[in-house]
Amino acid sequence: MSRRQLHPVSNLQEEGIYIYSPEDIVLQKLSWYKLTRGGSQKQWRDVLGVLKVQFGRLDIAYLNQWARVLELTDLLEEALLQSGH
Repeated sequence: MSRRQLHPVSNLQEEGIYIYSPEDIVLQKLSWYKLTRGGSQKQWRDVLGVLKVQFGRLDIAYLNQWARVLELTDLLEEALLQSGH
């Protein structure tokens, strides 16, 4: 949550929407994928899409650190392989 960024939607400073980092989106979707026993193919496709599109801009050290904490390392490694990285 602390990595999210506020993007204004008007000229007023108070109005805007929060956009989450691609790393946090990947981690959240991997968590949901893991929670659904059979695995949610939608979550998996979303993870692969984010990794493919954002790869050069991702903070891989952050992803690896939190994947360890959240016990998602195997899933992250598999997603990186399937996305071509």
